[in-house]
Amino acid sequence: MGLSIKQENFCNYYIECGNASEAYRRAYPSSENWADKTVWERASVLLKNNKVLARVEELQKELKDRSDVTKDRILQELSGIAFSSIASMHNTWIKRKDFEALSERDKAAIRSISTKVLKKNIGTIGDPEIVDVEYVKVELYDKIKAIERICKMLGYDSPQDVNVNMVSPMTKEEAKRIIEDL
Repeated sequence: MGLSIKQENFCNYYIECGNASEAYRRAYPSSENWADKTVWERASVLLKNNKVLARVEELQKELKDRSDVTKDRILQELSGIAFSSIASMHNTWIKRKDFEALSERDKAAIRSISTKVLKKNIGTIGDPEIVDVEYVKVELYDKIKAIERICKMLGYDSPQDVNVNMVSPMTKEEAKRIIEDL
């Protein structure tokens, strides 16, 4: 395609990380100590170069052809996140289901699970009984971000044509007549 080695490296790094500035710094090591703004400007100019842009698109197409990731699959995954509910992960309002009992869709909506054990006195002041109590925090992926991404994919965020019937302007005589009638 007539790209320099550094330009080719930039394209590959850009595909790898998705960040033009980071890709530029990796492809052009001399830019390591440059200001972020300078790197961003140079990376932006490079991405607008027709040959570089064509190569990035070619690399993206190669990856897409080799992968089993489709728009339908992405949409299905995002839908699972967007329409997930912490309630489906519980038997009662306080007792959660065992992880193995969750559906694959519920599991896919989980961003993280963390636990901590705290000591708790369940006895009395005169007769303390200290027990370990395990607390589990389940964090789901961001539903709003998933919905926004779905809307963008499906074009729901696109500008809509609005059919407005224009009313012709009123003459001074018509306005006077209406005011007199009032």
